[in-house]
Amino acid sequence: MQESFTVCPRCEGNACHEISNDKLTVWSCFGCGFTSNSTLIEDKLEEVESVIPQLYKDLKFKDDKGYYWYPNSVMLEDKSLIFADGKSSEEWKWAGVLSKNGKADMTTVKYFEEKEFMEALDYIDFFTKQK
Repeated sequence: MQESFTVCPRCEGNACHEISNDKLTVWSCFGCGFTSNSTLIEDKLEEVESVIPQLYKDLKFKDDKGYYWYPNSVMLEDKSLIFADGKSSEEWKWAGVLSKNGKADMTTVKYFEEKEFMEALDYIDFFTKQK
């Protein structure tokens, strides 16, 4: 298994984590918050999009290699989470939710602008809890 950071085709930042083996490559950008993998191609979209929210479908991005990128959803072991939330692709934000007693506590929801994914991760203490 190989891990590295690469340039994100969506935001062009250098905080895109890439992990791969001989069968699959997964990209998760800490800059823009979008994710993809080497199976997210045109032929697989119907299957993938049958189980994701409409907002995620509306926000998808196709890179120049033909891979589709969607907003990332993050859930930590303690049930803190981040997800894209909004009415449309023009009107959305990242939602960060803290856990309380082992459950996501929606009273703690805090919204972050599109370019503040890293701040949302910081809000749920992602970097400390992932060590």
